[in-house]
Amino acid sequence: MTFEQAQQYLFDSWRVDNKKGLGKLAEALAFLGEPQEQLKIVHVAGTNGKGSFCAMLTAILTAEGHRVGCFTSPHLETFHERFRIGNDLISDDDFVKHMRRVADASCHVLGDGASFSYFEIFVLLAFDYFAAAKVDYLVLEVGIGGRLDATNVIKNPLLSVIMSIGMDHMEILGDTVEAIAREKAGIIKKNCPVVLYPNPQVVYNVITDIAASKNAHVFPAADVKISDVQSTLYGTEFAVRHAYFGKIYIKLSLTGQYQLQNAACVVAAAIALDVEPDAICNGLANVHWPGRMEVMDATLHPRRPLIVLEGAHNLQGATAAAENMRNLLANRQITLLVGVLKDKEHDEIVRTLAAPADSVVFTKPLYDHKATPPAELAAALGDAHGKPVHIIDNCLDALQHAIDITPEGGAIFCSGSLYLVGDVRKWLNERGV
Repeated sequence: MTFEQAQQYLFDSWRVDNKKGLGKLAEALAFLGEPQEQLKIVHVAGTNGKGSFCAMLTAILTAEGHRVGCFTSPHLETFHERFRIGNDLISDDDFVKHMRRVADASCHVLGDGASFSYFEIFVLLAFDYFAAAKVDYLVLEVGIGGRLDATNVIKNPLLSVIMSIGMDHMEILGDTVEAIAREKAGIIKKNCPVVLYPNPQVVYNVITDIAASKNAHVFPAADVKISDVQSTLYGTEFAVRHAYFGKIYIKLSLTGQYQLQNAACVVAAAIALDVEPDAICNGLANVHWPGRMEVMDATLHPRRPLIVLEGAHNLQGATAAAENMRNLLANRQITLLVGVLKDKEHDEIVRTLAAPADSVVFTKPLYDHKATPPAELAAALGDAHGKPVHIIDNCLDALQHAIDITPEGGAIFCSGSLYLVGDVRKWLNERGV
């Protein structure tokens, strides 16, 4: 199998609509030698904040001297991003090697010509790759939900983490926040500690009841007290107090109000894993998480407007992104560049993101057939807002137009779909921006 053949095998799985279920995945993993049982896994579920948590915990554990695997989704520019060891992405050779093994396992379990789904293939490859790489820890992000997610084939995680819970993927997870919380809490295992984001009380109650039924000790992130916050576009400084270490001061390389609560969760997880305070500080100072309040370097283009990338793929994320625009771009003329997928609450997302902006450019990701047509997004915004509106289907043309219409000293805020953010980020990086 060549790299091109491995890619094609993966891309062909897009046509596989039916998930085979955790039972078939378990059979495939047994064929591969139960790689998931060789790993110390931190399993992370939630509606928002999962990726940031994974990036931060990976940085902290790496700072303590561990070899740390990290599996996240979706990717921004290349699927290699989904498989990291520290800051290193999976190589083409390792991708081919382990895809060959996954294809053999699929054939053994499902028969000739059959395949697992796109995400299931990624999960099988992740377990096989990280076990072979002998990582000390694997920080494992759930795809959708938790209870029936492909990653939940694991039996004995070291730690379960439930991040912020909101309304997303309702057609799969349920139409109430309680129902969604139950699905997310499906990753909790018997006697496995749980780190819990400071969710609303109704969500907190659902998850703590499930944890209690499984004798799973809860580490509430609410016990991590944050104060003395100072935020800029380039990072956040704050103090953290907890009985485990007293008070420490953190310089987080990420920004945005929501990252404070994500950081509280990460600190709670580090406490549950007995990580030293110095590693917490050093890890958070050096973490990088692309496409989340990421400021693209403008030093080579002093007359060009600032460009900020912020994936906000659901209403909860859009609300946080709008707050960041208000707080961190308060003195700038803002052009919103936005695209949203069809399966999202795109009307509310668009109205929320557009509120702090001075003008809006509607577009869509380059190759995503699930994107909402830009004209439909513009219609959702309506006429009452009084902002200039531009509709450009090709997102790279839309980006250039946003650059052209944004004045010197202004900012372009690219948000909505992470696929759009990835397209824009790739274009900017290819041009050395």
